[in-house]
Amino acid sequence: MASSDWRLSLKLADQPKSTFHFPEMMPGDVPPGGYRVATLKQLVAAQLPDSVPDPELIELVHCGRKLKDDLTLDACGVQPGSTVHILKKTWPEPESSP
Repeated sequence: MASSDWRLSLKLADQPKSTFHFPEMMPGDVPPGGYRVATLKQLVAAQLPDSVPDPELIELVHCGRKLKDDLTLDACGVQPGSTVHILKKTWPEPESSP
């Protein structure tokens, strides 16, 4: 399946769904299903820089399960047309000393 056929719906909690298009494949490239979750996070951050400034600060969720960075999209059951939810991680504020 060509990467142009691979589209995902991305859902941020405070925004409407958006469609994510994978980059065009060149001969020898890994097909989108072989992408690791960490790679998808980087691609999402590049496509949505205002909403996702840092790929390390998000979690991706598909079918109610957090996706692990080292797994491929195929291993997580993500198929073309799937919806992936983007959760922003919250970091504790550093304590300020008086």
